[in-house]
Amino acid sequence: MAIITFAQVKGGSGKTTAAMCTVAELVARKTSVAALDLDPNRPLGEFFRRVPELKDLQIAVPDSEHRVTTLVRELAKTHDNVVIDLMGAATNDTQVAMALADLVIVPSQMSGTDLRCGVETWRQVVEAAEISHRNIARGVLLARTSAGAVRPRVEGFLREQYERVGAHVLTAAFGDRAVWKEMTYSAHIPHLHDRGSNAAKNFIAVFDEMMALMAVANAAAAA
Repeated sequence: MAIITFAQVKGGSGKTTAAMCTVAELVARKTSVAALDLDPNRPLGEFFRRVPELKDLQIAVPDSEHRVTTLVRELAKTHDNVVIDLMGAATNDTQVAMALADLVIVPSQMSGTDLRCGVETWRQVVEAAEISHRNIARGVLLARTSAGAVRPRVEGFLREQYERVGAHVLTAAFGDRAVWKEMTYSAHIPHLHDRGSNAAKNFIAVFDEMMALMAVANAAAAA
């Protein structure tokens, strides 16, 4: 069982798209998965209802009587995996969701603001691991990257800056493809509906690296 949290104190970083894609990949791999939506706009439920393969997915949202800790524990009892999409802000709920996670992914687009907020989020994840006394797997996922002439230089700069503060940056990056922008209204998910496409291969590589990160952390914890 794995609890996977997507965190970024800045909104619009690709966090929700990455969470949606992760849920879809877990379904494609025939594992049971539920989601916890901490985004006040509740985008996960709205999106999943329009995808036939995902329309019956259990999606929990916190309220005054059901806090994050309780919801995560309840979902974990009945599902192999729980994917948590956090709001783009630093709150008590985000800290709790990080501390409960087996894996925290920090999406970061190609901008200085994403970098600053991504570094702050990374530090919060490190702090959550220290406070909870758990070996939480974690990584930065560069999002909306491009194969053009300018973006790779920006990507290289961002990788270097993250690594300077001790952050692990996934080798696989989340490419800037039209299909990801269209996904929320087309309800077409490449790795669920067209696994041979380049977009599908892109996210599958991201997913596999995320799982490898978690496997390394689990092995270290067991040693």
